Amino acid sequence: MAFVFLAGSWAFTSYYLRYVFPGLFAVVAVFLYPRTGRGNSKARTRFSGITVLRASVFLLFSVLNALVIASHYPSGETLDVDFPLRSGTYYVLQGGGSAVTNPFHALSSDRKAVDIVKLNRFGNRADGIAPRALSAYEIFGETLHSPCEGRIDRVRDGLLDNPPGHPVTEQSEGNYVVLRCDEADIFMAHLKRGSIRVAPGEVVTAGQPLAEIGNSGNSLEPHLHISATKNDRAIGLQLNGRSLSMNSVVRRGEEVHN
Repeated sequence: MAFVFLAGSWAFTSYYLRYVFPGLFAVVAVFLYPRTGRGNSKARTRFSGITVLRASVFLLFSVLNALVIASHYPSGETLDVDFPLRSGTYYVLQGGGSAVTNPFHALSSDRKAVDIVKLNRFGNRADGIAPRALSAYEIFGETLHSPCEGRIDRVRDGLLDNPPGHPVTEQSEGNYVVLRCDEADIFMAHLKRGSIRVAPGEVVTAGQPLAEIGNSGNSLEPHLHISATKNDRAIGLQLNGRSLSMNSVVRRGEEVHN
């Protein structure tokens, strides 16, 4: 149950269910406990031995939970920049340096990338579980702001925004902006077609609008993919001094809750 709480993809239904779930489980457990027979001495004697299977399952989920928690504390070099989205409540679908919390990126060269969506008032990242319209996704068309002062290294624009659930694996990054900041490159991908407002070589200030969030490239649904590299090596990103991992929530781009 702890693993479901820590690593479940709650934004596909409602992030707020993440906090209702443990309470409901506790109520059900209290109600069912007397029926298990463990409340009497004979049952305690009968079930006192912990089997190898039980011990293995307990150890497995203990390790998984430890990996999820550790993913909120980065190892190695990190780059601290501003959160690039401005108004609303944002949610990390996957992130951190663990394969448990960042399964699609953990084995790639972009292994410390973070994927961010926006939550509506119901705690869902869209109007429904899997709507077909791009406009139903809360983050689609959201303005992307520069997370630091720097120079635009390269951009790509012109690729179509895919219908939800239909990613394009060719040119998998989709439309993107690469920003050079403190000798590191910040990569922001899956941007909306025709929305990029900057050009290579342009110097930008922190907070300057760069583009809009879209669904181009190898993307199942609208989200912001952001990562950092230094000397062609992936490094961790800290946004406003905090490291984000799966189920991290950012409210109005100011306060981060893990």
